[in-house]
Amino acid sequence: MKVKNALKVTVVCSQLLLAASAFAAETKSADIFYYNLTDSFIANLDRILTQKGSEQGVDFKKYNALDDAFAQSETIDIALADKENKPLLINLVDSTYANELLTSLPKDSDRQIIFFNRDISDSALASYDNAWFVGASPRESGRYQADILVSYLKAHPDYDKNKNGVLDLVMLKGEETHLDAVLRTQEVLKVLNEQGIKYKVVFSANANWQFQKGFDFMDQAVSSLTFNNIEAVVCNNDAMAMGAITDLNQYGYNLDDANKYIPVLGIDAIPEARQAVKEGRMLGTVCNDATKLSEVLVTMVKLGSKDPAEISKAIGLPVENKRISIPYHQICNAQ
Repeated sequence: MKVKNALKVTVVCSQLLLAASAFAAETKSADIFYYNLTDSFIANLDRILTQKGSEQGVDFKKYNALDDAFAQSETIDIALADKENKPLLINLVDSTYANELLTSLPKDSDRQIIFFNRDISDSALASYDNAWFVGASPRESGRYQADILVSYLKAHPDYDKNKNGVLDLVMLKGEETHLDAVLRTQEVLKVLNEQGIKYKVVFSANANWQFQKGFDFMDQAVSSLTFNNIEAVVCNNDAMAMGAITDLNQYGYNLDDANKYIPVLGIDAIPEARQAVKEGRMLGTVCNDATKLSEVLVTMVKLGSKDPAEISKAIGLPVENKRISIPYHQICNAQ
């Protein structure tokens, strides 16, 4: 009898192990919609996400909207008609489309829809049971960016090159109506005010997250203001910051001469920006953690749960009102 019972236990344990192995090896599919894969941060995120998905058995079918909101909405509509009910991961061109998308879903739909990187409204998230947002706080990134700049200014009380009593600031921003761009910019200026730093925005432009526009607008600022009247450059992302730095470099600035240096800040910590910080050509950037974001997205697809507590345990981050916030951290060069 003892032998038979032992055999039964062995068989049951073997079956459980096989079931667990099958779950671990199960390949899941998801559709992922990018606003624009030519964006430096998005391209880097896609590379990491693809790798993490492959490691965890999640296969992504990718769609690139190339910044075309109408084309993206049509593609998402086609995916929603697919009977496979695959999870949708959406990086929206136009964040206002989230509400229209979610309220159009059938009432009995339970398809997992995860918005990421570009924020959507609380009301949109609340309108559908299985909708989530994964991303970082734009206000937090702006605050961290300002903290780096304030530390630099305090370490260099002679930053006021033209002796006009204020910090002459160039601002290169994302799209005019993009919430992340608005909040990042607001937070930088708010921190400067809190820290008692008198400033004047002497040049501001919407470079729409793009390297080339960052380069072109920086060149306009240099031409109209001259170098003596530019004392810092704050950019809403690293692509624009790298464009600005490349423009400065062609005039011999931010290279080897300490007397020809203008602090430039970005956000995202793309590899090119990290290298520029390391080389001293860029004051700092704020890391939008693409690796952690990728890990969270893959885990959520693999888990397929609608339980916030279960999701939180699996990803190691809190879930608050269907939002998962990826922490930022600073990367700076102590000039």
